[in-house]
Amino acid sequence: MSGNAEPAEIGGGGAAAAANPPDASRWIAAIGYVGFLCFFALWRAKRDDFVRGHASQAVLLFVAECAALAAALILGATIGKMRIVGLLFVGLFDLAAGLAALMLSLVGFLKALFGRDWRMPFLGEHREKVPGLHWQES
Repeated sequence: MSGNAEPAEIGGGGAAAAANPPDASRWIAAIGYVGFLCFFALWRAKRDDFVRGHASQAVLLFVAECAALAAALILGATIGKMRIVGLLFVGLFDLAAGLAALMLSLVGFLKALFGRDWRMPFLGEHREKVPGLHWQES
């Protein structure tokens, strides 16, 4: 048994520390993907870079979910009044939006819980634009 790999992982600095955030940070980042709890994670994001990345994505996902809900309500009140085509279109929209939100939330939750940095498709490229957070690009 060579002791070379183990001390590098236990040491407090370097890439091992950045790749393995503390349990509290992982749980806060993961809980941010659960609906409106993203604002709690965003509040804690100012103290932790790992939480900041996930919390900003969770806020963007929450805003997208609210926009999809508003669109579904508008579609239901307008096109949804048609008997077959409207109900089919609105039902498919609701199903697609709901499954997309559920899958993105689930993947984000699991990635954060396991301490992985992850950029969400479509929304992840805008996470640095969430107001109130100061990003330091490297």
